[in-house]
Amino acid sequence: MNTILVPVDFSETSDNALLYAVHLANYLSANLVLLHVNSVPVYNNENDVLMYTMQDITVDKLNLLKEKAATLKTSAGLIGNTDCFVEIGDLTDILTEYITQKNADLVVMGITGHSKLGRFFLGSSAVSISRECAVPVFIIPGNCSYKKIQTIAFASEYDVNIAEQTGLIQIKYIAALFGATLNVLHVIPDNHLLNEMESETDLYVEQKLEHTEHKTFILSENNVAMALLDFIKVHEVDVIVLEQKKHSFMHNLIYPSTTKEVAFNSPVPVLTIHS
Repeated sequence: MNTILVPVDFSETSDNALLYAVHLANYLSANLVLLHVNSVPVYNNENDVLMYTMQDITVDKLNLLKEKAATLKTSAGLIGNTDCFVEIGDLTDILTEYITQKNADLVVMGITGHSKLGRFFLGSSAVSISRECAVPVFIIPGNCSYKKIQTIAFASEYDVNIAEQTGLIQIKYIAALFGATLNVLHVIPDNHLLNEMESETDLYVEQKLEHTEHKTFILSENNVAMALLDFIKVHEVDVIVLEQKKHSFMHNLIYPSTTKEVAFNSPVPVLTIHS
């Protein structure tokens, strides 16, 4: 990995994610791209006074980003290079463009907890972006400090099309990248007996991970997110990896988002990948 893209909004949560990204960049010998995105500004035209121009916003925020970059060199020991950019528009759209323009390999961003009502209606920029980004996204809890990634939990679905997907290839690469042990988690409903397809999937996963140090756990719980969060509570886990899969609008409307529930409640970083 050569380039890590970090959206920055100057909040405490964002600063914490940025510090996590610095440690990742140092470990991976990667460079950082810091990006601040402002929404289209609102003008106050009372008394024909224009309170704040787009140029003012861009210059001020860019200077703040550059100050952060300089501070990271001295106080956080950042080794690689840092480029800073400020844009105005939609965060997801601009972030997607920058991933391509800057050849970013990874996105790191923070997540702020909301009420259950707020989560349902508002969601989270981090979760929304993780669904849209083609590259992996690290979602960092606001109170999470960096620690060397030694154990990774990977939520593996019983998917009939697993052989056609890239999730297992990616998770093998990620585990090797950090020299980490892998915990493979299968979640099944309470009182459920594995059927033939699920047993074949288990065998396929074990074969693909034959040369990767790993343990396999089958978790019995009707709520997938709850099963994953409970596992994190009682096992030493540094990161949990979730696969993002495309679903229909109706599916997303009816079924709860496992990624959203885990990301909002996980005490450890969530890494999303697309299979």
